[in-house]
Amino acid sequence: MMYIHYCRYCQRIHILNGHKNYCPRCRGHLTELKISYMKYVNLDKQERQNLKEHCKNPRELPLLAVSSDKTRDYAKWLQIPASNIEHYHSDHYAAYSH
Repeated sequence: MMYIHYCRYCQRIHILNGHKNYCPRCRGHLTELKISYMKYVNLDKQERQNLKEHCKNPRELPLLAVSSDKTRDYAKWLQIPASNIEHYHSDHYAAYSH
């Protein structure tokens, strides 16, 4: 499945398959957005630019992001200990790539 992510470090919106944690461009932490893939691809150029501007605002980004509970539920489904979510990188990275 395709998900919309935002990287606040390189300030880009990425369409990625699966729930990713790291930006493919700069390796910074990604924020998964609530907007669905179908809704995002049907936005016109101005609407996409507006979404990107809203994501740049540190006060608005948490309102556009998927809750951390969803990430924890996904980790539970994968049977990953919740304590590993915070510092999740190289050892179990493949688990988040599907």
